[in-house]
Amino acid sequence: MVDTQHPRSSAGVSRARSSLVEALVKPIAPSSDEQSCDFFDPWDDVMGGIHGSYSSASDQLMVEALEAARDRSTFDFINRRGFVGEFALYVLSGLGMLNYGSSPRGGWPDEDIADLWQPLIDKWIAYADVAWGQRGWRDSL
Repeated sequence: MVDTQHPRSSAGVSRARSSLVEALVKPIAPSSDEQSCDFFDPWDDVMGGIHGSYSSASDQLMVEALEAARDRSTFDFINRRGFVGEFALYVLSGLGMLNYGSSPRGGWPDEDIADLWQPLIDKWIAYADVAWGQRGWRDSL
């Protein structure tokens, strides 16, 4: 019997990888007014419907979390962002995207999706550029 709640399928390919591959082939909407399920939306396509698309601060936080995991600087990220940053990493882990070590608990990209990490960051930034205006949404980072 396959555990459909577990982040890995019986074939060993993670659901995170499958959904990321599917999401990353979607184009970016030409404008925020044209956003639909045909275009990349990290909140629906990657985060499983977590409703973060209503605030540029949500995109800022998640891009920063992805970058911290990529750069192996999650402790610095948590120190800067506090529990909000730590919680963002927990969400990524719960989605099967991050692995955690033993104490101290620093996250890093799951090896099954490590090659997709930078393309995800790039695609999320491109999405947010359309949603919030070219780079203006990242000014506070």
